[in-house]
Amino acid sequence: MQRRAIGLALLLWYVPACTTWQVAEGITPQRLIADQHPAAVRVTLPDSSQIILDAPSIAGDSVAGLVDGRDSSVVASDIKQVAIRKVSGGKTAGMVVGLGLVAALIAGAVALHNMCILDC
Repeated sequence: MQRRAIGLALLLWYVPACTTWQVAEGITPQRLIADQHPAAVRVTLPDSSQIILDAPSIAGDSVAGLVDGRDSSVVASDIKQVAIRKVSGGKTAGMVVGLGLVAALIAGAVALHNMCILDC
């Protein structure tokens, strides 16, 4: 039973690897947040610095949210680019194939160990 819990914990640990930041083109940050209600947004400022706002919301002419647990806001006109987390098909497929190969290698090693070919 403990192995299942460990396996589940490891699988959940890899889930974020299946996502990627996707830049929202042709939409204002306010419209994006109002329409899609993302859990987090990554905003790029004119100096190319990036801020990840958790629990984003619209506050007048600004986009507000949490940065490292503290309230923060960015004036919408200062946002050069906005991105949201989306599932990445390629990363998901890679993770599934990789985990499958690891499972097959482990199963093969256990089978060879149990066969007692060289040393019984």
